[in-house]
Amino acid sequence: MLKSTLDRMREAHAAELEGEEAAEAGFTLIELMVVLLIIAILLAIAIPTFLGVTNSANNRAAQSNLTNGLTEAASQYQNNNQAYGTSIGPILSASAPEFTWGLSADCKLVSATPNCVSYFPVDVASSGDQQGIILATWSKGTSTCWYAVEMAATPGSGGGSGFSAAGGATVGGTWYRQDNTPTICSAAASQTGKHWSTSYSSAPTN
Repeated sequence: MLKSTLDRMREAHAAELEGEEAAEAGFTLIELMVVLLIIAILLAIAIPTFLGVTNSANNRAAQSNLTNGLTEAASQYQNNNQAYGTSIGPILSASAPEFTWGLSADCKLVSATPNCVSYFPVDVASSGDQQGIILATWSKGTSTCWYAVEMAATPGSGGGSGFSAAGGATVGGTWYRQDNTPTICSAAASQTGKHWSTSYSSAPTN
C-alpha cells in the first residue's frame, strides 16, 4: 500500500517536472518564423496606409492655408482701395501674422518657413486694374505646390493675367491648380499659360 502510494507520488512529481520543462522550452523556430511573417504582412498593409494619410494631411494643411489666405486677402481688398496691388503685402502681414507672406516668394525654397504664402497681384479685366491676386503654398511631404487665384472682375484680353477660356478661369471668383513637379513654388510662376478649376479636388496639374 505504502509502496503504491510512493510510486504514484513519484509519477506525479515527474509529470510536474516535465510540464515545467515544456513551459520553459519557449517558441520553436517555426513558431518564430510564423510570428515574423504575420508582423511583416501587417507592416506591408499599415505603412502605405499611414503614408497615404500623412500625404493627405499635408495637402489639406496647404489647402487650408490657401483658403485662409484668400479670405484674408479678400477682406483686405477693400482696405487697399479695392485693389490687389503690391502695397497689400504689409497689410496682409499685419492682419494675418500667422502666415509668412512673401511677394513672389518661393515657398519651396523656404519650405522650413512656417506657413509660407507666396502672393502676386495681377491685372484681370484691363491693364493696371490690380483686380486679382494669386497665392501659392508648399505641401510638405508631397512635393506639391498649390495655387489659388481670387479675381474681383471677369478676365479680359487686355488684362495680361493669362486667365483665358483655355485656362478654364473665364469668370471672376476663386480658382485653383496644383503642380506636382515644381522647380519653384511661387505665385508669380503661375501667372500665365496655366489651367484652373473651381475646386481643390479637380485642380489641374498643368
